[in-house]
Amino acid sequence: MWFGICEADFLLLCSNSPPTEENPTLSEPVLKKSVSFSSVRSNIRLVESFILEINDALDLESSILDRIMISITEVVNNGIIHGNQSDPAKQVHLSCTCYEDRIDFVIRDEGTGFSPDDIPDPLDDENLLKEGGRGVLIVRSMMDSVRFQPSADGMEVHLSISRTES
Repeated sequence: MWFGICEADFLLLCSNSPPTEENPTLSEPVLKKSVSFSSVRSNIRLVESFILEINDALDLESSILDRIMISITEVVNNGIIHGNQSDPAKQVHLSCTCYEDRIDFVIRDEGTGFSPDDIPDPLDDENLLKEGGRGVLIVRSMMDSVRFQPSADGMEVHLSISRTES
């Protein structure tokens, strides 16, 4: 213990990586928000409104807002179409926890889940001209952290992004 800070907390304070379950944050959230909706494609407008409400509260940099809007709508679309098979009886759940330095999102569908390792690489020659299959690549390139986690109630996608460009 050094000056009231244990070694693990000191290392956490010095870390530049986003917090995880193994490496939690030390700050309290400044905003928490969630929404659930049926798996109908037109409900993507609810996602856009949800993100714009977050922006109204936080006044994000436009580049950060763009990255969030693209990533969250992509993951929610995948949850509606692939996870829930566009079944309006199934829900997509979106939650957001905002901290001073970053924003964490969790999107959960009620589908059977998938393994991200089984997604064909969209950059392979045989996949370059295919119409779909780039969503996960795009989301990974725009967010600071992306984690896929099967849950008892479906598939969860955990996303994290810094509130400022680095």
